[in-house]
Amino acid sequence: MRLVIIPFILSLFSLFSCSAFADLWSPLDDEVSDEDLARRGFAGFVEAGFNNSTGNTETTSYRSRIEVDHFLIGWRNRYAFESDFKKDDESTSQERYKVTLKAEKEWNETSSYTFALGDYENDRFNGMRNLITISAGYGWRAWQADIAYLDLELGPGFRSNEAGDKDKEAIARGAARFEWQVSDTATLTEVFSTEIGQENRITRSETALSAELIGQLSLRLSFFMVYQSKPVDDDGFEDETLEEVDTRTSLTLLYSF
Repeated sequence: MRLVIIPFILSLFSLFSCSAFADLWSPLDDEVSDEDLARRGFAGFVEAGFNNSTGNTETTSYRSRIEVDHFLIGWRNRYAFESDFKKDDESTSQERYKVTLKAEKEWNETSSYTFALGDYENDRFNGMRNLITISAGYGWRAWQADIAYLDLELGPGFRSNEAGDKDKEAIARGAARFEWQVSDTATLTEVFSTEIGQENRITRSETALSAELIGQLSLRLSFFMVYQSKPVDDDGFEDETLEEVDTRTSLTLLYSF
């Protein structure tokens, strides 16, 4: 069944991005600028669909996400909430929630900025129990082209996890965001981050291809990867049978506003 579904999904994306090579050198339709965001007040998107998970959790679940940006006192603020949930009869097979708050400020209209970031994540099947991450640092646009760009971030931080031994540790955080406007209607993005601590290293990657369907409605195919150097079980204790890598493949509808 999966062998039939996968080619169907790929052909569907091809249908809506068939002008990719014809428009390969069209200008990049970048995210909302600070000036436009200040004028509009806010911008964002709502996303909903399905996940297929592998690793320490093998299941199909429901996925939802909302992200809102707004501009205040010279700072660009981003608020995001996402969840992955599945319950069969009276048994829950996946339950994950994440909240992200981030503030960015560009300096002297350059490509560099400072940021402050706060994350809360609760993933009961992946050893992340009330995981709180706080970080601040420096970001810059490392590469810019007409149809693509690459942003990088570096900074120190602090992480607290209530699972198991209730680890609290200082971390070094690095992140990258790559975006490529494949065509007038299709965009490829890669969001990567790694948090290095003495007890655990957590690396996350999200690769997504979005294709515009009609107006502000898009179809998105995403692949998520989470790596932990010291994975723990549901009670927060180390287990040699646990896998270091968990993945999720999702197909969602996204509405931008």
